[in-house]
Amino acid sequence: MATSCNAQNLARRHQANKLLRAQLPHPMSSDIALDLSIDQPPSFLDYEMVENARQALEAGQTHYVDVPGIAPLREALAAHLIETGVTGYSASELLVSAGIQEARFLALQMMAGPGGEVAVPDVVHPGVLKAIGVRSLKVRSLPTARERGCLPAVAALRQALQGGVRLVYLESPSRLTGAIYSPEEVQEIGQLVREYGARVIWDQGLAPWITGRQYFSLGSVADLADRVVLIGEAWPGTGLDSLMVGYVAAHEEWLAPIRSQKQIMSICNSTPSPYAALKSPVVYQALHAAQVALLGAIRERAAAVAGQLGAEVLDGGSVNLLALAPADAAVAKSGLDAAGFRFADGADFGAPGVVRLAITPDNAVARALCHLA
Repeated sequence: MATSCNAQNLARRHQANKLLRAQLPHPMSSDIALDLSIDQPPSFLDYEMVENARQALEAGQTHYVDVPGIAPLREALAAHLIETGVTGYSASELLVSAGIQEARFLALQMMAGPGGEVAVPDVVHPGVLKAIGVRSLKVRSLPTARERGCLPAVAALRQALQGGVRLVYLESPSRLTGAIYSPEEVQEIGQLVREYGARVIWDQGLAPWITGRQYFSLGSVADLADRVVLIGEAWPGTGLDSLMVGYVAAHEEWLAPIRSQKQIMSICNSTPSPYAALKSPVVYQALHAAQVALLGAIRERAAAVAGQLGAEVLDGGSVNLLALAPADAAVAKSGLDAAGFRFADGADFGAPGVVRLAITPDNAVARALCHLA
């Protein structure tokens, strides 16, 4: 009887926690062909990746891997970050996570601590809200604006820091729109971090899809590695979304508790995943440029059509997403639902009236736009 009561109490507490009830877009494409709710473009695992996992299993790699991930994979991730201009994070300062949501949870919970405070954009991926809702963290909202692609201005960040906040969560690119901070703004953020002794969790998972603009990570600012935790997905577009492979890059002072919490939660990632991921860099080099070119062309056409249909296209440089504010959002959402399309509802991110459609290689977005009005 006591067990039943405890379960009922937990269920009631869960229902009363608005943050935990945040609705998440699908982390990977579902079986249906009309799923445009996903964060990363869908792709099949390359033969080399599957074969490498098979060979590892046949060679006896069936036991638990190291908690932060196998050393060769962390070394490959460290090299990949360096290629993108990020410095200050060695392989020993990287942890392979079970996807981006685990990375969010680990970074937020361990950086904030019990009852801690974090400043978060008022438009942010709902997975962030879920991660915050697990414990009673205090949340300071950073105002955003559509004309900035739903990114908080640097001035809003300064105001929060002046108000005493010392931990900030930022997305660049925005998970809703794909908008990014300019290199100048990133440098300003870095100066504020130093000035106020703050720490930043920086989600750069969509950065590989930026085109036509210069992307600059906060992890590229010199001498900030001890104050910036980077999170993202590993080599997106190679099919690793189906295996849930993400990363956390952090100074050892912060990585140690993050690693400990991961061990408590899940011990480690499943054994085949890291060995499949080891072949990702080779596949990625051959595949990524072609993916960006294809998705960019599809997005450009889709944005033009959306504008002709009366929708506002929100600013964003990420070729895999198209965020729209239709003339009548309720009608657009109803039309998409009726036609069987899945989409990311901006209301779940904190932006009512916005619809986010994934750009996929099959150009399904073209068919989806027919149902906006």
